[in-house]
Amino acid sequence: MSTTGLVAHDADPAGRRRQNTLVTIMFFAAGIVFLDRFGITFLFPQIGAELQLTNSQLGSLVSITAITWAISSLIFSVLSDRFGGRVKWLIVTSLVLFSCAVALIGLARDYETMLLFRAVIGFCEGPAIPLIQGAVARAAAPGRRGRDLGVVIAGTLVIGSALAPGIMIGLAAAAGWRPAFALVAVPGIVVAVLVAVFMREDRAAEGPHRVRARDFRQVLTNRNVLLALVGTTVCIGSSIGFGTFVPVFLAGAGHSPGTSTLVLTVYGLVIALGNVVAPAVSDRFGRRPALFAAALCSGLVPLFFVLFVDSVPLLLVSMVVGLMAGGSLTLIAYVVPGESVPPELMATAFALQIAVGETVGGTLGPQIGGAIADATHSLTNTLLLYGAAPVVLAVVALLIRETAPRRG
Repeated sequence: MSTTGLVAHDADPAGRRRQNTLVTIMFFAAGIVFLDRFGITFLFPQIGAELQLTNSQLGSLVSITAITWAISSLIFSVLSDRFGGRVKWLIVTSLVLFSCAVALIGLARDYETMLLFRAVIGFCEGPAIPLIQGAVARAAAPGRRGRDLGVVIAGTLVIGSALAPGIMIGLAAAAGWRPAFALVAVPGIVVAVLVAVFMREDRAAEGPHRVRARDFRQVLTNRNVLLALVGTTVCIGSSIGFGTFVPVFLAGAGHSPGTSTLVLTVYGLVIALGNVVAPAVSDRFGRRPALFAAALCSGLVPLFFVLFVDSVPLLLVSMVVGLMAGGSLTLIAYVVPGESVPPELMATAFALQIAVGETVGGTLGPQIGGAIADATHSLTNTLLLYGAAPVVLAVVALLIRETAPRRG
């Protein structure tokens, strides 16, 4: 197993500390990526009103980022696996560039300009998550790989979902939505410095054992990888679509910005915790049963928002299903594909999942949801669509080959 990040294996106490340091840094790095990518959705009510945007156009602002994200994710991850090394500097460069690009959003005066800036953000952010997850997965011991990958993705939810409403809405209230984007770009630069200082480069990958072009066939013909592509596409499409429109749905139901922030913050925290719980459950009981349970719970989340939107206490209580739903993407896009290919091909396997998932699911999810909302003049049917989609993920869970059988 090659050494990427801070440690090759965590069998000794010093190794565990270094691995924990790596996971902690990447928790914040991944969180900043998603804050800068999806933070805009929490300001859609203000942005949409000022620029007079339709639901379809709001969906497009999310979809265009998914497309360019997917393209750059696959390109740079394949190049990293093919030629080896320099993972750290690819991550650092990505963090710096997309942070600068996010600041440009506040300069947009029309839909077309904002669409262009969102495309640039997606291209700059694309390589970050697959490379981050590849570094963590290769450095983790098998018995804690699911948990470590889940912790990193939990960062995307704690920072990019749970804390994002308070951060974005608070900054917009204090300074206006345009300056908010310049202010929120600062943490990305700080995290880039931390990665540059504390992460070790993978020197082993630069040696004679680096991946050859023909080795990528193992990724493209692997049963689990191909099945995971279907599940990842559905998972990304439904989750991005749901995240795009749920702030508007809550506002349309008459909830104040403060109440919406509370609901979205609690939801984000529960989903983030689920990103640790579900992968940890899969470490103990196997990937297939954990993924199946997570898929079913994912379908219940949008349904409960529709049923309990008028009762905040009931809505908050119903979010308990997020303790399993939160781990869906981690399991299907990272854990299962990563354990189905050689370690040196992990970044490519991850990037392939995200490239296809973002291009198809990330593009069609918000677009279809926005079109349904515009056609029916209601977001209820849109949320019900996102609740039905995870049934496909549940079927995929039954078809994949187990990569970590039940222990004990």
